[in-house]
Amino acid sequence: MDKEKDIELQDGVVEAADKATETPGAQEEKVSEKASRVLGNKTIEDVIQREAKEEQDTSSPFSISKTLGGVIIARFVQRQIGLVLLICAFIIIYISNRYVCQKKMVEIDRLETKLVEANYKATVCTSILTEKSRESNIMNMLKSYGDSTLAIPQDPPYLIRVEE
Repeated sequence: MDKEKDIELQDGVVEAADKATETPGAQEEKVSEKASRVLGNKTIEDVIQREAKEEQDTSSPFSISKTLGGVIIARFVQRQIGLVLLICAFIIIYISNRYVCQKKMVEIDRLETKLVEANYKATVCTSILTEKSRESNIMNMLKSYGDSTLAIPQDPPYLIRVEE
């Protein structure tokens, strides 16, 4: 670390002297030279990994900022993504099945109401037909029209026997 700070201080002095006389292209070359001296043989990926390790070493695994920031939750979801997707699929299936079930229950209630109404209507029609087909009502109707030759027979019916 101390070596890197010394190199940065030396670069700062050299840069201040060279800034007045340099062109924009020359400034870019100086920056890349500075980066290569500071980094040495290391790549950018190595530096990023080192900084990430330093951050992990200094912080506790469960801090409030990590929890509220979503780091812990994000790691949990990444590890359990299959389970989360399965639970989401079950929730969607549950909701759709409940909707279909409610729709069928409404249809069943509507049909039951219609069936009760049809039974009432059939009962009323049957009672009306039974009353109109009574012998006394038929006789009164025949008498009221007066042009009918129908009457109640006085003799019992004859039985015809056929021998086979």
